[in-house]
Amino acid sequence: MVCPLLNARDELRKKHLVSDRTGFGSRVSKYSHRFCNTEFGELQFTEQELGIVCVLLLRGPQTPGELRTRTNRLCRFDDVHEVQTVLERLMQREDGPFVVRLAREPGKRELRYAHLFGEEVPVTESTNIADTSESTSSAAEMDHQRLDRLEQEVGELRREIEVLKELVRQKD
Repeated sequence: MVCPLLNARDELRKKHLVSDRTGFGSRVSKYSHRFCNTEFGELQFTEQELGIVCVLLLRGPQTPGELRTRTNRLCRFDDVHEVQTVLERLMQREDGPFVVRLAREPGKRELRYAHLFGEEVPVTESTNIADTSESTSSAAEMDHQRLDRLEQEVGELRREIEVLKELVRQKD
């Protein structure tokens, strides 16, 4: 049985995206990336862009707040708005896009972002600001409809409780 990690390592070596950095007498194999910001890589990212891409590759889809706190060893962000600005830049780069905004998950307040370096493309929400405001208004409509349904259900349950109470009183 072949280990998938070894296959991935071999594929990256074939593409010259990883080089062996193991020294003499080292107990563990060590590798250096040639993915970006090197003389061998075509991609050039700013420190903040690289921090976001690294965390998305490592941890999967993240909110801007999560990205701000989890990139603190790689780069510095003053606030969440700065993270969102860098994310927008990564979505709109001429040689990209490298990041995508995901559809809002039910019950979640913040949007999540994912990298586009893999083979699978995540389900996305439109990146157009007008579309985002439309989706927000449609989400508000859905909330109102849900609230109406819940109110109807509560009313029906109250009526059923009253019927059950009456039945219990009649049996006593």
